[in-house]
Amino acid sequence: MRTSLGKFGGGGDDRRRHLERGLGHYSRTGMGGSGNAARRMAGTARTAGSLYQALDALANGQPLPAEFGILPGALAGRSSEEIVDILVDAIRPIDGTQDAEAARDSAARALSEIVEEGADLLNLSPQQIDHVLATMVGNDVALRIELDVGKAVIDKAPSKGAGLDRLQEMKDYVREVVAVQYAAERARAGQVDRAAVERVAREAILQAFEVFEVNGDVE
Repeated sequence: MRTSLGKFGGGGDDRRRHLERGLGHYSRTGMGGSGNAARRMAGTARTAGSLYQALDALANGQPLPAEFGILPGALAGRSSEEIVDILVDAIRPIDGTQDAEAARDSAARALSEIVEEGADLLNLSPQQIDHVLATMVGNDVALRIELDVGKAVIDKAPSKGAGLDRLQEMKDYVREVVAVQYAAERARAGQVDRAAVERVAREAILQAFEVFEVNGDVE
């Protein structure tokens, strides 16, 4: 795993092959297989479900569930940055764990990205909500992999700058794979609620790690 990812970090025209082999080995041995990876990242799926429930309620002018602790009207007049912070605190409170911090960061980045595109967080379309959720899940998977094996990529790069470039390339690839799988699962799900979004996210994670394993076996 680290050998292949180290070769990827070193660059070269064949680095994509090394990346795929490294991620395949990471899924099989580092995570214990795609099924175990999905179970280990169950918190990501739950966060996606919570985020869906919050954004869907806001878009439909409904009060947020009491469990979120956001009173009616509390978001009115707030800046987009403030709304992002409030929503992240509501859907994934700080609990001191690395998983929670990763999920919070992934959700914040996904929400900030849609804001940068000119969207109103209080009135997202169903398509925009789907985009936020897919981005959040992809961010979280990419961040988990970075935390686990990112050092192997950076350490073998010819320079720190090159290492950071390769790391970004790896994360972009992971997010791309997750986005494709999320879109496929979301299309099959049809109309959704919180529980359905959790299932979509969980299955997308499972399928993404299966893709890593399949691609990693190709010579």
